[in-house]
Parts: sequence; structure tokens; C-alpha cells
Amino acid sequence: MLKHLLFDAIGHISGLSEAQLEQIERSLPATRALIDLLHKAHPIIEHAQALYIEAEPLIDQVRKEWETVGPAAQILMDMISHHLDKGHSPAEATEAVRAALSGSIKSVAQDRGTGPGVNRVTVFGGTGFVGRRLVRHLSDAGATVRVASRHPVGGESGNAEQIVADAHDESSVAAAVAGADGVVNAISLYVEHGGDTFHSVHLEAAARIARVARQAGVKRFVHVSGIGADAASPSPYIRSRGEGEAAVQAAFPGAVVVRPAVMFARDDAFLTTLLRLLRTLPAYPLFGDGRTRLQPVHVDDVAAAIAQILRQTQKPSPIYELAGPRIYSYEELLRGIARTAGLRPVLVRMPFAFWDAVAGLAEFLPRAPLTRNQVELMQIDTTASDGRPGFALLGISPRSLETELQAMLENSNEETQNASGARDGAVGR
Repeated sequence: MLKHLLFDAIGHISGLSEAQLEQIERSLPATRALIDLLHKAHPIIEHAQALYIEAEPLIDQVRKEWETVGPAAQILMDMISHHLDKGHSPAEATEAVRAALSGSIKSVAQDRGTGPGVNRVTVFGGTGFVGRRLVRHLSDAGATVRVASRHPVGGESGNAEQIVADAHDESSVAAAVAGADGVVNAISLYVEHGGDTFHSVHLEAAARIARVARQAGVKRFVHVSGIGADAASPSPYIRSRGEGEAAVQAAFPGAVVVRPAVMFARDDAFLTTLLRLLRTLPAYPLFGDGRTRLQPVHVDDVAAAIAQILRQTQKPSPIYELAGPRIYSYEELLRGIARTAGLRPVLVRMPFAFWDAVAGLAEFLPRAPLTRNQVELMQIDTTASDGRPGFALLGISPRSLETELQAMLENSNEETQNASGARDGAVGR
């Protein structure tokens, strides 16, 4: 049928007779064989189309399933690729990943269900930049919060209980999560010192907390990572972040990874530092050419998002990327901060090799103003991915950096005026 239709069409277009077409056909044996094969394949093609129509709903269901399992699987593949790139054999790479995940890979595809009813939450790193704000959000919402830290700050406050816990010690972790409905790991490390390495904190400790939480019957687990985490990165800091995500999602199936962009607040080490340096330096040195893209987010918005993930009844997404409402180049960000503060800075481009050397020296200081991992992060864009859920899915509108900066400046001016008034009053007396 197919062959006759084809030759009829050619004959109609060319005006050749059937005999002439048959003569041409005999001189083109391969073409004739291909047409015959297509003729035989026609019913198979029709059957395949029918099967595809039948399979289409299943394809949609599989896509939804892999929205949950896929991120962890991709991270695992990145981890294995990293070890292969270092010259390890496939068997060695697989064994290294299996060891890092403490044998929990087989549990990745399990589903923990929905509707957790989280009322008692343990927050590891609850005295840190994100952690203490999360504790406040949870306490204000009426949850009972256990703040787990090696160095607790103060005593109990409201619904929050301070306890000593070491994430490197399994029995200590078990005591901290006992009786909890939800657990959040907000521990992070920016400078390695002693036994605290990026690998031991971001991967080993994170996996330990997740594994112990799962064994304790915890209903919901949230792991705080960061945009840019990549298990295949050559940077030890960025790589450990990516490997830690995989370890957590393998050890606690259904765990939620939260990736904030660079965070700011009135008491941060980001926005306040930039503003201070712009005010004091005669010329401000840029990281590289200043084109690295950032999407800064307010730390309180991140804390609110984590609290929302813990209490929502529907099953959460496996990964959330939390970023502010605007993307800046580094140079645009600096000029915007300067303009809001009424400054006119001179910006000077400096190569990343210079910054890496400066950061290496700064890390010897008790409170390093700059670290090499921060320099590494400044070499990659840290903006939210279009395909990842974020604030919108949680019903949160993140505040702008400009709004917070304006409030900081007004508060600073008010404090200056109050101090000046107090001095004038003292002089008057």
C-alpha cells in the first residue's frame, strides 16, 4: 500500500508512465528494499502509536515520582563521577560513595507519607545565623523546640529548651532527637579547624543526624544546604555541601533539602560588611570582573520557609531553592548599596587569585573576615533555578534587599542622632 501510494505520487508529479516508474524501480534496488521494509513496518508503527497513547498517563506518573527520587539520584551520580574523574575505578568510586552514605542508598525510594503533625522540633545549629531565627519562628507558632548545640547560649526561653549535643557523637544525637516529630540540621562550617572539616560536618555529621532521626521515628527532616552545592565540584566546601545533600536524602527518605541564596540581615556578615567597607575604603576591590550573579535573601524569610515546610500537611518537595526577588551582578549590587547609602565608590577589579591569597591569610585570624570558600562561591552564580520550587510554593513573598538596607540606614541615623542628643544634654548639664 505504502509503495503504491509513493509511486502514484511520483508518477503524478513527474508525468512518468507506470512502465517507466517500474524501470526506475528496478535500477534502484536499495530504495525498493527500503520501501518494502517500511511497508512491513507500517502495522508495527501503528501499534507503537497505540502503545504510546496507553503509556502517556504512566509517563506523567513516573515524572512525578522522579521529582522526589531524582534529585538524590542525580547527586549520587555526580558523587560517583567526581571519584571517577580523580582516577578511581568504578568499583572504588561506588564503594567510596557507599561508605560515605553508611550503607543507606537502598532506602532512597521509600516514601514517608504526608501529614506529619510536627509539634516537637529539634534544631541542630539552633544558635547560628539561621537556626536562632528558626527557633523563634517555631516557638512563636507554639511548637516545643529543642535547641541542640555544642555551645548552648543562655537557658530555656519560652517553648525553647537549650541542650548540649555533639553532631559527631551518635549517642548525643540520639538523645537530642528522642521524642521529636521534626528535626532540622542547620549546622554549617565555613573554616576548617581541628576535627571539624567540611567532610566531617557537611557530610558525615549530616548523614548521622538524618540516619538517627529516621531510626527514632521522626516524621519530617529538613537539611539546610545552599544554592551552588555540587557533589562534583573541585572545591572541597562546595563538594561537601553537595555530597551532604545526597547523604541526607539517602539516610532519611523523604528528607527536605533547603538551599538558601546568600543571606542578609541587620546583624549579618554580608550586607553590613559591604556597607561598612564601601563607607571606609577609598577604592573598593571587586571580586574578579564583578559579573558573578547573586540573588540575596533575607534570613528571616528563609527561617519562615523552613517553619512552613515543617508544619505543612501535604508532602513537601524534596528540594527548595530560596532566593530574593531580584538577581544582581556583584557590581550592580555594590553600586545599588552605595547609591542607597548616598555613596559614590571607586570600584577596582581584582583577579580571584588575589582574593584566594588574601583569604588564605585571613583564615589565620580568630574571626576570619574572608574565607577561601567564600571566594570560591563568588566565582559561581548563586541564583535560584527556574525548575526548583521556592518561596512561591510556600506562600511567602521574600522581602527586598533595598527595603532592609533602607531600614538599616534609618536605624543607624536614629542611633547617631540619639547619641548626639545624649552628648549635647551632658554638655548642657
